[in-house]
Amino acid sequence: MAPRQKAALVWALAAALLHLAHPCSATSAPAATPPAILVVGSLNLDIIVHVDRLPAQDETIMSAKPTADMAVGGKGANQAVAAARLAAGTRPVRFVTRFGNDSHAAMMEAELVRNGVDVSGSGRAAMPSGQGLVLLQPGGAATSIVLWGANTAFAKESAADLAHLMVGTGAVLLQREVPEHVNEAVAAAAAAAGVPILLDVGGEDRPLSPSLLKLLDYICPNESELARLTGLPTDTEEQAALEAGAVVDATAAGDAFRAAFAVALVEGRPLQECLRFASSAGGIAVSRMGAVPSLPRRHETERLAFGSSGDSSSSSSSPADGPEAEAAAASTAAAAGGSGTCSASGKGGGLPLVECPYQFASRLNSMQARRDLAGRADGSNDVLGWIKRQARVRGLSLVDLNHPQHTTAVGLTPKKLSAALSSAGLAAGAVCLRFPAEEYALGAFSNPDPAVRAKAVQLSVEGCRWAAQLGARDLILWTQFDGYDYAFQADYLAAWQRTVQALRQLADACPPGIRVSLEPKPTDESTRWAIVPSTAAALLLAKDVDRPNFGLTLDMGHMLLAGENPAQSVALVGAAGKLFGLQLNDAHVRLGAEDGLAFASVSGSYALELVHWLQRLSPDIHIFFDTFPKKEDPVREAEHNIRTFKRLWAKAARLAAAGLDGFAATHDAMGALELLAAHEQAAADAAAAAAAAASGAAARTAANVTATA
Repeated sequence: MAPRQKAALVWALAAALLHLAHPCSATSAPAATPPAILVVGSLNLDIIVHVDRLPAQDETIMSAKPTADMAVGGKGANQAVAAARLAAGTRPVRFVTRFGNDSHAAMMEAELVRNGVDVSGSGRAAMPSGQGLVLLQPGGAATSIVLWGANTAFAKESAADLAHLMVGTGAVLLQREVPEHVNEAVAAAAAAAGVPILLDVGGEDRPLSPSLLKLLDYICPNESELARLTGLPTDTEEQAALEAGAVVDATAAGDAFRAAFAVALVEGRPLQECLRFASSAGGIAVSRMGAVPSLPRRHETERLAFGSSGDSSSSSSSPADGPEAEAAAASTAAAAGGSGTCSASGKGGGLPLVECPYQFASRLNSMQARRDLAGRADGSNDVLGWIKRQARVRGLSLVDLNHPQHTTAVGLTPKKLSAALSSAGLAAGAVCLRFPAEEYALGAFSNPDPAVRAKAVQLSVEGCRWAAQLGARDLILWTQFDGYDYAFQADYLAAWQRTVQALRQLADACPPGIRVSLEPKPTDESTRWAIVPSTAAALLLAKDVDRPNFGLTLDMGHMLLAGENPAQSVALVGAAGKLFGLQLNDAHVRLGAEDGLAFASVSGSYALELVHWLQRLSPDIHIFFDTFPKKEDPVREAEHNIRTFKRLWAKAARLAAAGLDGFAATHDAMGALELLAAHEQAAADAAAAAAAAASGAAARTAANVTATA
């Protein structure tokens, strides 16, 4: 029996036999959000040395190739990338790890982001990255030694400290290449939240502790690990399922299996389908060189597992990347049933249903407006009352809270706010920092006084803790005082460096899984020139801060004020993996004026293009409407924004299906405009036909009534 077949069968049997608690289904988040896959574990730079055989004790041998291959590896990273490729954009895949302080870290972070992995919950350690030394023999057998490196730098956390990681999570993948206290704390948090836990028992060679074992739902060993766990022979039942091609490299094949099993798990597939999908993923992985480079994508795994065409050889020879593969993967994934909060109509020319994964929040302070329209059930004119009033907004599911204005400044605690949110049927989306003017008039993170900067960092860390306790993922910084009004008032380079250092301190001090993002704004009545005046400058800042949990929240009005095309800014930041949040509104764009108008009320085409790019990038964010209804009913205004976003989402999907991106590929402005016009005409014709049909039906009903009388 070929190693590829044998390995796939053993993995399948091991997973089936060592299924400890649940059927092949996962506790999922509410239907509005596809449950995420959370991977907590190791990240290594794999150094692959080709050898004809393993050296004996005290023996030195020469490599079979003059140079080593290098690739991103580590069980955690492998499983995160495999899950992202196999989920194909239908749900977030989040990876919590520790990056090192060496040159390899940036390369590995970029590779993870390029593969669609959210690394914003990770941190950076003051030590080198982990490394995997792989001796690869002919036939694909791989023997590895792991240098722990930064993988040892996880702080000791309690299950309560990590509870926020389980919000919106459908399954957790753990491995044993990180300290055991990490797995125990994460598993305890997951078990408390009812989230299934899969443990890869490979890694450190030690028995599983009873305290960890009782928390697990699945343990996933390979053949040698299964033998070690059970003390029984594992080669007594072998069956060749398929004719196989050559085994090239078995590295990460088990990781592909486990990730595929988790993806099928959160999709609610039957057990046999979970195992078939997983075995196919592992089978494809052994046919390619390296760890991350070998991991399969959804379309080829589906084809091997369930398709009549396609076989192992075609899977191994087909490229792992490419727009055609991604399009096929996304289409297959959508057919598998990912859920979302807004969708395009399935009507109209047979266009496919397009799901969007976004939840919505709206500016809480807007609920102060038009109190004459507020009813008794809307509560009082305070934070808790505003939450009650927002509960009336149809389609709203999240609340973004300001710290300290909505928290300590008004005497509220996380427990009181959580109770108010729960009573209103809402959840916390983010905590937004608002620096008091009297203390930070000369700046927060760029302030020339180190004591003020330290205080700004501490206030922000408090905001991170509030976010964690409220179950939110994000701390959003709007530093309206970090800037200047006059020429020669500021040392731009010094202010920049102070900002970078302060943000590094903040990112390192926040609880695991909490993302920190800066909301850039070019000008404000508080500060005419910002230290970070544009999206490009903010992206440079994110590069200089160099923390995986630091990114950007982009505001449409702020981008318009900066003279930017919001869609282009979203595309660049999203492609860099740094789009942590998006705030939507509109503006007439007069110098220094932030109108905060209803979304797409002024810049309709730019709003449509922005939504189009959200569909292309699928960032793991929620949508916040940062608008300022002063004369309007804030409840109606918020509902209008949600309806507008959903309408534009459906329109963007139909335009994409009609070939809109093809015009951008050739810079054909007229082609794009003509398609937009044709779409508008078709919509108008359909509306007219519907109105005529309704009118005719009404006339026939009236005639029937008259005849009956």
